Parts: sequence; structure tokens; C-alpha cells
Amino acid sequence: MQGNDSTNVIDRVVTTRIVDSPDSHCLDVLFCDYNGRITDLGSIYKLQEKILLLSSEEVGDKTRKTLIDGKSWDEKCDLIIADEAIGRVSLVSSDFQSIISRLGFDGAHLERNRVIEIGDMIAVKSEFPGGSVLDILLPRNQMSDFLSILEESEYSEMSDDRWNFVRLAVCIPSLIDIKGNLPNECGMINRVSNDKGCYPGQEIHARLDSRGRTVKRLCLLTGDSAISPGKYRLSNGSSANITSCESSEGVSYGIAKLRVDDIDSGSVNLDGANWKVEALTYL
Repeated sequence: MQGNDSTNVIDRVVTTRIVDSPDSHCLDVLFCDYNGRITDLGSIYKLQEKILLLSSEEVGDKTRKTLIDGKSWDEKCDLIIADEAIGRVSLVSSDFQSIISRLGFDGAHLERNRVIEIGDMIAVKSEFPGGSVLDILLPRNQMSDFLSILEESEYSEMSDDRWNFVRLAVCIPSLIDIKGNLPNECGMINRVSNDKGCYPGQEIHARLDSRGRTVKRLCLLTGDSAISPGKYRLSNGSSANITSCESSEGVSYGIAKLRVDDIDSGSVNLDGANWKVEALTYL
């Protein structure tokens, strides 16, 4: 997006206040309906003259329509679709410094959500409950050369199943887990700004903030038994809804929505097996 009013246009439709956020910074935001429930999640990269918005591929067209519908006729804001022009590679590692130097970001200090630019390439480090991820954005016509550099640096491309396992281990949120839920149920209350103007769902979020009570939340399940997505009953009779799960080498992870009381217990018996339970909280 580009134009003097781009920031204001986006600010009216997301839960996070972005109008006074600094340049060269990435913000994680939520899109919600008028019932306050999540319809999409996105990342906003504030560059010097433009704003780059990444959202979920599944509902990208709907999110773009929301932005277009929220723009006044006299506002200077152009929306450019760059799906075919820009690619993203997500790196998961305990140490990103070597690959950063290899890519030409010598001397760059990685900070959470700080945008680092070199040429046509952008790097951003994000932190999640289970670890860190380095996202690299670059033109698709440079992707082949970039992947060669990664291979030379001993990075390997993950299969879909392996990526899902790693995603769950690191607790990277996916629309399949959070869509239709309230932000506080997803541990994403930090992505809701109570000091900004109106946006879809704002009244509901303000009411929930004043009440301060959450009955169910998303959590990470960790165990050694395979399980499938679906609705279950815990041994104590409480309901559990598993939205994502994956197993590898005797370890299983899952994202589930449980009652807060069950999460606070630290473990649950699910489908005849014991699972460690941790509530998810995102920055």
C-alpha cells in the first residue's frame, strides 16, 4: 500500500494501533468481524514510503476487500497486489547471525519485529512462545539464487508435515487455529489496542476487557501419542477442540481450545493419554 493516507486506512480495520508506530518496524495485527471474532491475522511492515501487508492466503481476497471498502473516496491510498511478485521464506534456527552475514546484512543487529533492508530483500525476526523465526521477503525472480545460498549454509527445505510439526513446536499461529475465536481466547490480547479509534469488533473487545474473564483459551498440547483434529471429551468431562496436530519421532504437538481451569492444571487426559498443557500468549 502506498499513499499519504495508507496508515489511517489500515488503522481503521485492524485491532492494533499503527498510526504512531515507527518506520522500519513490523507489527502483528488481527482483522475481526463486528462480533469481535478473528477473521484473519497479518503482519504490517512499515517502510519509509510504503506499507507492506502480509495476511493469510486463504482469505486474502476478503481482507483486501475490507481494506478497499474502508477507504474514503478522497483518501490517498493505492492498494497493489504483489502475491506473484514477492515471496517469503521462514527460517527456524537457534542462531540466525551466520545466515544474516551470509546474506549481506553484515553488522545488522536482529531485534524482535525490526525490519532490516538490503537491496530488494527484507529480514524480520519474530518471537513466539516456543522460539524465534526469521522471515525473509524478496522478489520471486531472486528466489532460486536465495535458496541456493540457504542450501550452502546447510539449511534444508521442510516438507509440509515437518513444517506443521515445527510450527506447532514454536507455536506459530495459523488461521486454522484462531479463526472464529476472540483475541483473548487465543492469547492475543496484546494485539488489541484499547487506546485507538473504532474498528470492526472494537465494542466487543472493550466490553471483554472491562469484564476481564476468559472461559476458554488456546493451548499447546505436548505428548507422546498420535492424535487427530476434532472434538473430544477430557476424562473430567470437559470439552476439547483440537484444530492442529502433528507427530514426529515419538513427540506429538497439538493446538487445542480448552477451559482455563483445565489448562491451569498443567496436564489433561485426552483420548486415554496424558498431555502436558500450556496456555499460549503472544506478544
